Amino acid sequence: MNIRYIRVPVANVWRQPNQVREVDRPSLSDSPDWEQWLHGMSLEERKDLVGRLESQLLYGEPVIVMKEVNGWVKGVIPDQYTPKDGRGYPGWIPANQLTFDPQYHRAWEEKPLAYVTADETRLNPEGENKSLNISFMTKLPRVGESDGKAIVLLPDSNTGRVPLKDVTIARQLPISGGLQRIANARRFLGLPYLWAGMSSRGFDCSGFMYRIFEAGGIRIPRDADIQARYGTKVSRQGLEPGDLVFFAHEQGRGRIHHVGMYIGEDRFIHSPNTGNPVRVNRMTDKPYCEEFCGGSRYHGTEIFDDENRNHLR
Repeated sequence: MNIRYIRVPVANVWRQPNQVREVDRPSLSDSPDWEQWLHGMSLEERKDLVGRLESQLLYGEPVIVMKEVNGWVKGVIPDQYTPKDGRGYPGWIPANQLTFDPQYHRAWEEKPLAYVTADETRLNPEGENKSLNISFMTKLPRVGESDGKAIVLLPDSNTGRVPLKDVTIARQLPISGGLQRIANARRFLGLPYLWAGMSSRGFDCSGFMYRIFEAGGIRIPRDADIQARYGTKVSRQGLEPGDLVFFAHEQGRGRIHHVGMYIGEDRFIHSPNTGNPVRVNRMTDKPYCEEFCGGSRYHGTEIFDDENRNHLR
């Protein structure tokens, strides 16, 4: 299996290389300028990411490479489940944002990981004058500790340091309850929406839920309609804090297009859409009262249709 790892703080996963626009160029280099990309887009250009951008990956996460063409890699993301491909979520990534080092690969499979549980933190690579701003739920192999810092292995085999107060060291994060998931989600109130977003620079609706549940030790599928297929089905009357709530076109009878998390007292937290940041709404607010189509409760023991997948971790 041809595996590579992300070597930039956040990597975009595109549907096709030819769908990248001129405004997206700052996100494509081996040292992408994330702020220039995000702030260089108008509202209409952000909306135009629909159908172009598929998902995102965080620093150090794995990709299974299928082929490489003209500086682009077509791959699948093994940790983001989708029925589109049993191996993982498919898409195209600039080849210069990927690397492979055998030492890192072994550590990823075997070592405890330092999960970033702060909203974001600073990573200081050894021997370099620059630091990197890395996202919530970035995870890197922990190889030591010193002076209040976790020493982590980087995808290029260098080491770096992150504040211990900003990470949780574990091979797998423990499963937490709904109230802890809600507390984590509330930290991102006001964060701008980003189509396909999977980092604390911007989430889409299902990417937000994916990372919040991941922080609670629970893996769920990548997209909202697939998230609705799994877990224990819950009615409106049976909702408990921490459950996922889903919304569909055609007054709840059509295709599922949105997901949030129930927080109690007939309210839910979500990342609504382009131009509207993470916020809390009531289940009685329009259009949600008309589009609600059910809930799901995840326990962390769910098995998706992936018996033959290699999760790499």
